[in-house]
Amino acid sequence: MEPVSPPDLRLLPLTVAAWVTAWWAVTQPAGPLFIGLGPVALIALGLSIVRHRWAWVAVPVVAAVGAVLLVTGAHQEVRAGDPITAAAAEGASVTVVGRVSADPQRLASTFPARPGAQRWLLRIVARQVVRHGVPAASRAELVVLADPAWSRVSVGEIVRSTGRLAATEAGERPQGVLKVRGPPVVVDAGSWPWRVAERLRAGLRAACAGLPRDAGGLLPGLVVGDTSNLPDDLREDLQTAGLTHLTAVSGANVTITAGAVVAVLALAGVGRRGRVAGTLLAIVGFVVLARPEPSVVRAAAMGAVTVTGLLLSRRGVGVPALLSAATALLLWDPWLARSFGFALSVLATGALLLLAPAWLRRRDRRLAEVGRAESRWRTAVFAALSVPLAAQLVTAPVTVLINPTISLVSVPANVLAEPAVAPATVFGVLTALVAPVWPWGAQGPAWCGGLATWWITVVARRAADLPGAALPWPEGVGGLLLLVTLTVVGLVVAARSRRPLRSGLTWATGVVVVVAVTHGGLPVPGTDRLRPGVPDDWLVVQCAVGQGSATLLRSGAHRAVVVDAGPDPDLMDGCLRRAGVRVLDLVVLTHFHADHVGGLAGALRGRGRPPVLVSPLPLPAGQARSVRRLLGDRAPVAVTAPMSGTAGERGRSVTWSVRTPDPTPAGALAAQTSRAEPDGAVVNNASVVVQAVVGGVRVTALGDVEPEAQRELLRTGVGPAEVVVVAHHGSANQTEDLYRALGARIALIGVGAGNDYGHPSPKALAMLARARLVVGRTDTQGDLSVTAAAGSLRLVASA
Repeated sequence: MEPVSPPDLRLLPLTVAAWVTAWWAVTQPAGPLFIGLGPVALIALGLSIVRHRWAWVAVPVVAAVGAVLLVTGAHQEVRAGDPITAAAAEGASVTVVGRVSADPQRLASTFPARPGAQRWLLRIVARQVVRHGVPAASRAELVVLADPAWSRVSVGEIVRSTGRLAATEAGERPQGVLKVRGPPVVVDAGSWPWRVAERLRAGLRAACAGLPRDAGGLLPGLVVGDTSNLPDDLREDLQTAGLTHLTAVSGANVTITAGAVVAVLALAGVGRRGRVAGTLLAIVGFVVLARPEPSVVRAAAMGAVTVTGLLLSRRGVGVPALLSAATALLLWDPWLARSFGFALSVLATGALLLLAPAWLRRRDRRLAEVGRAESRWRTAVFAALSVPLAAQLVTAPVTVLINPTISLVSVPANVLAEPAVAPATVFGVLTALVAPVWPWGAQGPAWCGGLATWWITVVARRAADLPGAALPWPEGVGGLLLLVTLTVVGLVVAARSRRPLRSGLTWATGVVVVVAVTHGGLPVPGTDRLRPGVPDDWLVVQCAVGQGSATLLRSGAHRAVVVDAGPDPDLMDGCLRRAGVRVLDLVVLTHFHADHVGGLAGALRGRGRPPVLVSPLPLPAGQARSVRRLLGDRAPVAVTAPMSGTAGERGRSVTWSVRTPDPTPAGALAAQTSRAEPDGAVVNNASVVVQAVVGGVRVTALGDVEPEAQRELLRTGVGPAEVVVVAHHGSANQTEDLYRALGARIALIGVGAGNDYGHPSPKALAMLARARLVVGRTDTQGDLSVTAAAGSLRLVASA
């Protein structure tokens, strides 16, 4: 067996030093960075004098640190002198002219029914800023929060708009946030490469319009990162199944595209130098087409270095190319050190270059030692498992910082989806090239690419529904360190085993199961039959959380929308576990009384970072501040005080809208002005009323609205419902006409046993009886579940 040279890791210390330095340096002003160059230069000089082999290793590392400090200091000096920096610090109103540098994205924190309520996010690189009528040149990068009219701008266009600036946090690449109202003024269409790229992307979208919804939405995302038509529920399933990376252009796309170009040029008889030049041009063009995102730029830089290595006929250039590309990019743009996309891209590529080949070589050695030959299909299976497992192990500690969940199905899902990636990419790029000049002819490759993405969507849908698809994991740095420790231990165990892949999988699975069970996130098989009150086919659950209200609306397998969270975190967490909910798609807090928001931390415990809708009235002030503080600690949770009529869809089975009363009635204004504790009825009447359709069943949750707000609902019109969550825990303050107008068949009352309020009131129970509603109450019946088997509504109680 031919000996294999060890991987060339000589550049690794240099890359790590540059990365760590850049991570810190971008948070500092220019002064300390330039001052730090002196000690670094002295250290480099001292090391160069020392005649020791380690000195020659340390000198490049110190040089990299100095280079990063110098480059970042120069950047910070320019940023500090830019007029936008001072204007952002003062919150000034300005007019900005700049080039659009990133595609507009609709913010997940808004769920509008009216187009004017939408907010979109994009980035521009400023060219000129006008403040107090005085123009000044600028090169600042800005995040723009804008109206829906901005959704039609494209990368490369020069736009002008007026808005108010806000400063960003230290360490963020943008120098400010520009909040604008109204449409942009397009000053110039931009340079020709961007115009061509936009025409190609538009042609790809148009060619995909005739494909099935999922396949047609995924193909542009997989090929060029255009997720504008990707269905929200498919986006969530891709994330749950560990396939989100397919919607972010990465090294795989660049490699596939470059490989196709090389093959075409080789068939055309082009020589090596011509193939290299053509491939480099294709890589540059692909970056413009897919947008220069961090992962795309990293992949393109590595591809350029690799092609250069091939031109020089050098073998084993993969690892040095990766490290060289990462270091060069960090020197070019130090803010990449804080980009999750850049980190995931580098780590995944490193795993594919180092870990997976090492497993394959070790397996070959084991087989050679025992003198046994392996069948081709088993070798192919081993290789197919090694690649996604290596990438998963290395990137998981970073992904838990973004979303504190881990998946037992991501590796097999990636194995099943991977064969479709290459044909989808090739046919997708071909579609984009053909569509602008021959739209009808582009339909053929579009359908071929759509067939490949259809298979990927099938895998994502099925995998997301499997047990173990999204297991909660401890959040923050603690969760990262725990996963790093377990990963290292698992790799050591695998390295000492005669069957490394099998033992590694066994170790990883065992650790995940133990940690997930102890963390409370994984239901043990067979426990469903121990929960008679929470049937598998539940659509709505009114949780037994004591004297408070918490309602679950099923939005998918092991997913839910939560309306209020009860008074106690542990009780809320327990109800979600009994219902088998592992991921929250949305949280609605109808108002800020403690019996509706006190259990929020338990609801969010290990269930991701769902957007949160809150009452527009932030009273009682202390409780509202506590909620905001809790959500602020879990960034990037999006918090929105919705307008009446706000609507949306979550998961596969929930469509919803909200009704909000006047958020500033006279009593609330008086309370805010006097800083006195508001009257309870004032806060109750500011409750957000939720109307939803869950699996075809209409549900209305009334919060704690009092008769005044109930009559307002009647006056403005309220839609019918089959299930109603009774207002204010069944208090006596009810408007019978409202319940009759709803026409509901089942009434759910969230109430605690032996409460001091006399809830539910005999008067309210009598009113519900006259309206012929089936009444469930959590104080005597425990968790209340609504099912709709065979189209027939059924109320199931756990007690």
